[in-house]
Amino acid sequence: MNKISFLVYAFVFFTIVNCSNPNVLIVEESVDESFDATSMIARGDGDADYSEGDGNSQQNDLDVEAGTLTAGEWNDLKNWSFWQSLVQKEMYFEFQNYWQFFPTKRYSVEVTDNADNPVIDCDIQLLDEKNVVLWEAKTNNAGTAELWAPYKEQNSTAKTIIVDYKGKSYTINQPETFLTGVNKLQLPRLAVLPQNCADVMFVVDATGSMDDEITYLKQELQDVVSQVLTSQPDLKLKIGSVFYRDNDDKYLTRSSPLSANTKKTIAFINEQSADGGGDYPEAVDAALSDAISQQNWSESARTRIAFLMLDAPPHHDNQTINNLKKIIKKAAQKGVKLIPIAASGMDKETEFLMRFFSVITNGTYVFITDHSGVGNSHIEPTVGDYRVEYLNDLLARIIIESIEPTSDLVQ
Repeated sequence: MNKISFLVYAFVFFTIVNCSNPNVLIVEESVDESFDATSMIARGDGDADYSEGDGNSQQNDLDVEAGTLTAGEWNDLKNWSFWQSLVQKEMYFEFQNYWQFFPTKRYSVEVTDNADNPVIDCDIQLLDEKNVVLWEAKTNNAGTAELWAPYKEQNSTAKTIIVDYKGKSYTINQPETFLTGVNKLQLPRLAVLPQNCADVMFVVDATGSMDDEITYLKQELQDVVSQVLTSQPDLKLKIGSVFYRDNDDKYLTRSSPLSANTKKTIAFINEQSADGGGDYPEAVDAALSDAISQQNWSESARTRIAFLMLDAPPHHDNQTINNLKKIIKKAAQKGVKLIPIAASGMDKETEFLMRFFSVITNGTYVFITDHSGVGNSHIEPTVGDYRVEYLNDLLARIIIESIEPTSDLVQ
C-alpha cells in the first residue's frame, strides 16, 4: 500500500469510528493471500489443548456484554463473477474436488404477481428431460430462488422449472442458467403474503476451542432476539438451538427445539459451555442433521435461517460427505438458508466448504474478525470489500432484512 492509500484508509478509519453510527466500524479490503497448499487440508489440532472437565473457563467469569464481537459478511450469490473467477483458480478448484461440492451450474428464478410484487415462499422445482427432479427450493422475500444441477451431473440438462403456488403449477420451459439470465415468471393473480413468521436456528460448535466465542455468544444472541422483536413487534419468531461436539465426547448433539418461547431457548443457550474435541474435525453433519431434519420448521414463513457457528470442518470420509449433501439438499427444499459464522481457527478449506453451504441454500457467509480483540486470530476471508460490524447487529440485520418483502434481485 502506498503512502497516499495508507493516509486515506487511516482517515476513513478515524472518521467512521468517531461518527454517530457505532454499528459499522471500518471499511476493509480483503485480498487473496497466499498460503501453503500443503497445509490447506489440516491446519492443526484446533482442540488439542483442551481436556475434559466441567466446561467452565475463567473467561466465563468476565463481565461480558453484547456488542463486543466484530464480524463481516460476504454474499457470493450477489458477487457471482467474483465467485466464478475464484473457483476457477487451481487451488480453490481443489476445494470443490476435496469436498465434492460443485455449486457452479446455477439457475435463478424470480416470481412476481400481476402487480409486480414478489411472490414469497412458493415451491420451485428444477426438472431434467426425463422429468426427474434435480433440485427444489422456495422463493425468498425478494421472490427469488436458486436452483442447481446435481453435484455429480454437472452436464445434465435442465428442461423445466415448475413453480407451485397455492395449489396451482406454472411452467418455465428451457430455463436459462444464470450465465445468460434470470428465469422470470409473473403469476396471473395477486400473491398473498405468508404469515409474519420467522424460524431461526443457532447451531454452535461446543468443543474446547470455541470457549471464548461461546462465552460472548450467549449475550450476543440474546441481544439479537431483542433487536428483531423490537424492530418487528408483530413477528411470530421461533428460535431453537443445537450445540454439538464430536463422536467420543460427552455428547454428540444437544438441542432446544424451534419454539415461540424465546426465553426457553435463550436459557438453554446460557446453560451451554465449551469442552471436548481433541482433534480438528467435528460432528458438523450430525449437528446439521438435527437442525434441518429433526426440527419443526414452519410450513409457511417469511424466512427460515440456520446460523452455523464453528471453527473446524466436518470429518472427511465418504459417509460424512454424502450425509452433508443430503442435508444441504433438504435445507434448500425446506427453504432454510444456511448462514455459517466462521470463528477463530477456521482454515481456508473449511471457509470454502461453508461458502458452498451458503451459496447452495441461498444464504450468505459471516466471519468473525480480529477487531474486537476477543479470542484467537481469525483467518482473513478471500472476499472483496466488506464492512466490519458488531456481530449482534449483523445477525439481527440479516434476520430483519430477510423478513420484509423486497424487489431487490440477486445480481
